[in-house]
Parts: sequence; structure tokens; C-alpha cells
Amino acid sequence: MGLCNDKSPAIQTKSDCVGYFYEIKKDENGNLVNPDESIKRLWETPFNNYDNILYSMMTFFEIATLEMWPDMMYAAIDSTTIDHVPKLDNNKFISLIFIIYIFFTTFFIMNLFISVIVDKFNEEIKKRQGADNFTDEQKEWVKIQRLLVHTNPKIIPVEPINCFRLQCFKIVQSQAFEYIIMTAIVINTIFLCIDYHDKGPELSKILENANWIFVIFFTGEMLIKITAYGIKYYWYVNWNKFDCIIVIMSLVALDESALEDLNFNVTALRIIRVSRLLRMVKTSEGLRTLLKTLFMSLGNIINTAGLLSLILFTFSVAGMSLFGPIVYVPGGFINKNVNFRSFYDAMLTLWRAATGESWNGIMHECYDSQGFVAIVFWLMYQLMTFFIFMNVFIAVIGESFGDN
Repeated sequence: MGLCNDKSPAIQTKSDCVGYFYEIKKDENGNLVNPDESIKRLWETPFNNYDNILYSMMTFFEIATLEMWPDMMYAAIDSTTIDHVPKLDNNKFISLIFIIYIFFTTFFIMNLFISVIVDKFNEEIKKRQGADNFTDEQKEWVKIQRLLVHTNPKIIPVEPINCFRLQCFKIVQSQAFEYIIMTAIVINTIFLCIDYHDKGPELSKILENANWIFVIFFTGEMLIKITAYGIKYYWYVNWNKFDCIIVIMSLVALDESALEDLNFNVTALRIIRVSRLLRMVKTSEGLRTLLKTLFMSLGNIINTAGLLSLILFTFSVAGMSLFGPIVYVPGGFINKNVNFRSFYDAMLTLWRAATGESWNGIMHECYDSQGFVAIVFWLMYQLMTFFIFMNVFIAVIGESFGDN
């Protein structure tokens, strides 16, 4: 796989790619730029090639991460014989190799990789807890005890004696009341989604009136619950605290002009209203289980994130030493936003690469500058972050979900 920097149709093979050529460039006014400047013809082989086993394995490793793999597939489709320039759609059936490879690696091998990590993680957890020699009944007993630690006693509200408060109590305890509140939350969210920049005055008036209606409605809900339960029990329920804070913020945000005069960011208060949608979690058993799973696995997630931060710190310092002096190339992957010239930029670049985003494009430019050491650096980093640590997070949450 190769290509001459002279794209002329006369250049068909590597042996033709000799001498010099003139490249026609025009400025914004249509005038020729450096018409007498000649360029030496060079036969360029891309980083992703199959000239030897090392380059081939590296190329397929990049494909396994699913990052920019279509570009590699299309380059292979256009490839012709040795030392000949590519030809568009020369061999379409070669795409089957890439499809089959991705199918087996991504859907099978990578999942097996995750399974091994999850299995090992669970094994270490059992050893730490001393549960590796327990019977199934003993393991279940330990799980129940762990769950009881995170379980709070449920306090049931007492019916008030006062007639008015009793009527309010029956209203808020009814299933219909809960459905009405959930419907209002959904409609309120839809109205928030309708808003857009530079909207007309009619729509602005409609959204403003709708906001007043919803604020009054949810304020009334809060007052009815306080009347029914009393201040002490109302504030005891965490969901009620959540509602109360949102209602207060909504009331404060009603007078936007006064807040703008105080240089207060009104948009932040509008965003808080969207969080009311989280109350939908309260009505769904499945969502509550997922939320509890995240809460119970928070400690292990923090520990894993701490270790990942240490790895990011280590590789950031190493990256600054190795790739800090790399010169920006117009249109290149390493630019003013993605580079290793400072610790902050290096951390952001490596965090982006940990998600798999264009990591191989950054590696190619590092390789052009520093050679083989860049490949070692990026292979080690991707194996440790993208393949191991990202899957450890899955193992941590999966272990807690199994307990729940």
C-alpha cells in the first residue's frame, strides 16, 4: 500500500514516482501561488499497512478498538498490486475480512476479555471478604447483612386528626395524585424542550405563562404535602427535600429581570427545573434498583477512579517529556487543543484517548516525531485504560447490581 505525492494520472507505479512536479495552488483571488516552485516526488506508505507482520498486527489492533476502522477498510478496498497507486473500489470483497474480524473481536473476544476481568474482580472481592470458602447459604447471609447496613427503617406517616389535614393526607397518599404529579412533570419537561434561541414573542409569552402555571402547581403540591404530613415528616423524606429545593429555585427564577440586574446567571436556575424529571425514579422499581446499585458501588468506583487518575498522571508526565516538542501540523490530530505541551493539556488528551476517540491518529503523529517509543507508549496506555480500567468500572457496578 502506497501513494505518490503527485496525484497526476500519469503516475501509476512507484517507479514512475521520480523527479519533480509543479503543484497548482491558487489564492482567494484566483491567482497562482508560487507557480515556479517545484516539489520532489515521493512514494509515501501510510502507517496502517500490511508490509510486515508488525505493521499488520498494529493495524488490526487499531481496528479492534473500532477507531477510524472504516478509513483502513476503504484504503484496503482501493489497494491494487505491490507498488501501484490505489484505484477506487478496486476490490470490494476485501471488506468482508474487516467485517468478519470486527464481528469476532468486538462481539466475542472483547466480551470474553471483559468477562475475565469481571471474573477476576469478583474472585478478589470474595478473597478479601473471606467468602471464597463459604457455602452458598453463607454467601447469601453475608450479602443480606451488607444490604441491611445500607437499609434505613421506613417510617410510615400517621393520619392527622384535623379534618382538613386528613383530607390533604388522603389526597397525597392516593395513587391518582402521584400519577397527576408525574404527568405534570412530563408536560413541564416537554415545555422546557420547546424553548430555543431567538424564538418569537408569541412562543415566549406561551412558555412564560406555562412556567408560571407549573411553578404554582408544584408549589401547591409542596404546600399540600406539608399540610398533610407536617413539617417534621415532610423534611424527613429525601424526595420531599429535593422537591422543596427545586420549588424554591423556581420561585426565585420567576423574576428574571431582577436577577439579571444582580448579574446572576438565570440559566442555571432554569437547568435545575429539568432535574425534576428525576422524580420518575421514585415510581419505578427498576430505576430505584439501578440508582441504589450506583450508590452502593460508589466506594469501589472512587477507588478505581483514584487508581486511574494515578495512571493518567504518570502517562501525562511521560507524554510531556516525549511529545511536548511536537510541532502542530495544519489539520493534524495534534493541535492547540490536543497536545502534551502542558500537564493540563496532556491530561485532557489522555482522558480523551482513554475513551478511544482518535487515539490512533494522535499515535501516528507521535510516531512520526519520536519513532517506535510512541507505539510502545500508546499500546501500553490503551491496554491499561481502554481495555482494563474501563471494564473494571463495569465489573464494580455489575458486582453491586448482582448483590441488589
